[in-house]
Amino acid sequence: MSGGLVVDASALAEYLVSSAAGQAIGEELRAHDGALHVPHLAVVETVSVLRGLVLGGFLTAERAAAALADLADLPAERWPSEPLLPRIWELRSNLSAYDATYVALAEALDADVVTRDARLARGAQTVSRCTVRVVGDE
Repeated sequence: MSGGLVVDASALAEYLVSSAAGQAIGEELRAHDGALHVPHLAVVETVSVLRGLVLGGFLTAERAAAALADLADLPAERWPSEPLLPRIWELRSNLSAYDATYVALAEALDADVVTRDARLARGAQTVSRCTVRVVGDE
């Protein structure tokens, strides 16, 4: 792996709110000397995760707003999904279009995916050409 890390929305949200899992994700991101990458999809998905945390009473609206500001400033390269569409479609039997977007981007960049989503990791296990790491369950 030489192309950095692709970070999905589940990992981004935890990282941005500094949860226990987010702290482990932060350590993973800091330990990695490569670039960080996210598909444009990750931004909106992360907003959705933060919204759910607020509606569920797990996070204040003020803390979510601060996390959104941090998301806007995140030093990650953002990538469009359109060039990835053929590979996203190829992965349709094992991954949702959302999850396949992260995997397809990681494959294109020769990167790993960092996630909190064990289901994404299981789905990608036999069909992807990248490593998907579930971080923060230790």
